Amino acid sequence: IIARSQSSGRGRLGRSFFSPTGGLYMSLLLYPQIHASDALTITTTAATAVATAIDAIAGTRCEIKWVNDVYLRERKVCGILTESQISESGMLDFAVLGIGVNLVAPEGGFPDDISMRAGAVFDTLPHGAASELTAGIVNEFFRLYDSPHDVCLQKYRERSNLIGREVDVMRVVDGTTTPAKVVAIDDSYALIVEFENGTKEALSSGEVSIREHK
Repeated sequence: IIARSQSSGRGRLGRSFFSPTGGLYMSLLLYPQIHASDALTITTTAATAVATAIDAIAGTRCEIKWVNDVYLRERKVCGILTESQISESGMLDFAVLGIGVNLVAPEGGFPDDISMRAGAVFDTLPHGAASELTAGIVNEFFRLYDSPHDVCLQKYRERSNLIGREVDVMRVVDGTTTPAKVVAIDDSYALIVEFENGTKEALSSGEVSIREHK
């Protein structure tokens, strides 16, 4: 399902997702034969596919902020949300993969609460670019979706904009944040962080933000 605007876009952690006219919003219905513990691979595969497709059409180099955001020129241009139903055996019955891309900045600019981090792929939308990018994302996603695990993992790691950087780790349970340094992304796409006391943790959920040095 493809749309050029959404009236009530939804993001991770129950947040709203700004979806003005002029963007590219799509949902793919999937029937993956995987356990719920591996569901993160759908999101990471999608992020890699979107970054690759944008690069091909815009001549750019996109990066990925773990786990689901695609960045271009230090600005977020795409968000991804995967929702699923889990069977009693722990396997996924189905998954709905949602992808939202800012093709151009909305008329009047982005809202104040996201204006410092939101960006767009194009200054002015070239003729046919929306359709071309849609096809590019879908084709690249299913190519990676059917590829060996190591292929997508390596491509995802190469595009990470967090490895080696200092971040704040937010706990979803209570909203507290803890400073840490990103060390790596492991084979299950968990983010390996090292805290100031030297302990390390593999994050498979939650939120991290790049620390601003003043």
